[in-house]
Amino acid sequence: MSTSATTPTVIPNPLADFSRIGHNTYLYTPSTYTPQSPLIFLCTWMGAAPKHIAKYTVTYRRLFPSSRILLIRCELLDMFTGSVKVQRGMGPALDVVREHVGNEGRGAGGGILAHNFSNGGSTMLVSFAQLWLQKTGTTLPLRTHVIDSAPGKGGWKRSHAAIYVSLPRNIFTRLFGSIAVHFLLFLHFLFDKLTRRENRMVVLGRLLNDARLFDTKTPRVYLYSRKDLMVGDDEVEEHADQAAAMGRWVTKVRFENSAHAGHIMEDQGRYWEAVMGAWESAGGRGENGSRLVSEYVQ
Repeated sequence: MSTSATTPTVIPNPLADFSRIGHNTYLYTPSTYTPQSPLIFLCTWMGAAPKHIAKYTVTYRRLFPSSRILLIRCELLDMFTGSVKVQRGMGPALDVVREHVGNEGRGAGGGILAHNFSNGGSTMLVSFAQLWLQKTGTTLPLRTHVIDSAPGKGGWKRSHAAIYVSLPRNIFTRLFGSIAVHFLLFLHFLFDKLTRRENRMVVLGRLLNDARLFDTKTPRVYLYSRKDLMVGDDEVEEHADQAAAMGRWVTKVRFENSAHAGHIMEDQGRYWEAVMGAWESAGGRGENGSRLVSEYVQ
């Protein structure tokens, strides 16, 4: 497929068409929405700005023009809050997925494509899957699972880079942000040591491969980079290999020079081909039929 088309670098009013339905939770419902359409479920990286999130929502809206997009954002405090507290704010998102799955159960609803970014988005999706299991007794019924720039094991240097880049840009963070992040990490690692609590990011990686939360039959694609300073390609490949060893359908797509959660900037054609390849392998189909992905990422 051609990769010459480019996603817009500047998008006015990035989330203007989304309604806020809960804590860090947004829903886009197009005028052409039907219950038969797929549901796109996005869990973005920690501190992701709307203008960056829009690089993905714009393309999904072109590929699936009648589909709803459910968006859960991740903020810094979410990473240091227990899953139970995070799940308290997920009621509205749970209602949206329940409605969609109910339609699917009646033969009307399309499948669910989940796309999570970094450890932050992975944390949100895992927390949601745990809540779903608690409320329904079943795995989260995904048709396709896309994992971008995750999971990492949460080492000090990479954690510092991830947290620091998520901080607001002001004079305080420029002067003291790095030191503050090191101090926060020191307290966090000290608490884990004293309480003998396992590293939360290691636990996160294990939960992403937990068959009680995510069906092993769901096609999964990992998108990651050799030059990512926050999540190493070795960490992602180790997790992907573990998933494959469990019998999961796994595709690994490694980029060479892209930054964390920025792989579409290196080769967006390859990026979206991987996403749609996983979707189609599960029996899904883009709403624009067999036309090239590159036609819809301009």
